Amino acid sequence: MDKNYWGIHMGEANKYADFAYENKFIAVGWNEIGKNLDGYKKLDKKGFFEKLNPAVTKIYQGKPKNTRSMIIGQMFRFHSLMEIGDIVLIPKTQENKIYIGTIDGDYFYEEKNNSECGYHHRRKVKWLKVISMESISPELRKSMGAMITIFSISNYTQEIESLLGETLEKQGIEDIENFGLESHLEDFIVANWEKLILGKKYLILKEGKELIGQQYITPIGRIDILAKNKNGKEWLVIELKKGKSSDQVVGQILRYIAWIKENEAKQEDKVRGLIITQDQNEKLKYSIKATENIELMNYSVSFKLQKAK
Repeated sequence: MDKNYWGIHMGEANKYADFAYENKFIAVGWNEIGKNLDGYKKLDKKGFFEKLNPAVTKIYQGKPKNTRSMIIGQMFRFHSLMEIGDIVLIPKTQENKIYIGTIDGDYFYEEKNNSECGYHHRRKVKWLKVISMESISPELRKSMGAMITIFSISNYTQEIESLLGETLEKQGIEDIENFGLESHLEDFIVANWEKLILGKKYLILKEGKELIGQQYITPIGRIDILAKNKNGKEWLVIELKKGKSSDQVVGQILRYIAWIKENEAKQEDKVRGLIITQDQNEKLKYSIKATENIELMNYSVSFKLQKAK
């Protein structure tokens, strides 16, 4: 499974971040849930909701239903989707720094009360680096200001790995120049969705007001973009080739299609796949010939420099 990348906020203005760094952990609140997560296995999102919903409904009965769903969704990410080996970042904007670490243990509930950190749901972390806020791109900086507690920043994999000193070769990229371009393609597609041909027929998946269809998280990996037909009867799984081999991207999208069919779609729903790439090489064409529900789309970019007059 691919390594995942997360941002997390720890308290108002990340007031618990320093203590978490010193003691090698990350944590989230909602302490009232208590030890209800103890003994949980790695359930899929539907199973997790079904199991935790009765307790959350009872504990937070005065809160709106969408707020309770948000709490369960955040706990699902923290407990089940964050994997050992994933990368996590905590921003401390006021101090102009970011802690970067790798998750080093499964979920546990800390029973001891501590004035230095009031959050009891925790994961062990091996901290790798402290960087300045200025060392990251404006786009990543904006993402780090997300309004939710736990948020995906896997769109910035290349940048984060570069900050950690990894090389592009370790990521198995076929074409470094194209990969640099494609790393921004996903954000461009999402930002301009309604202007594209896809936006006339499909809507990127939302949960309430939150856009969840970009980097849609599943137990088997992340779907680049997950959309649904405006008639509500067809799902579209979109994968960007992004330097992956033809066999890798086709295998990935087939897994995601099967997972959506089994876990999210109704029995009568159709689930289709779309691969967006800059070039349709022979390997990719033949890889999808045996499938009836995957299509290809090409994108092109024109970039020109001219002398100033």
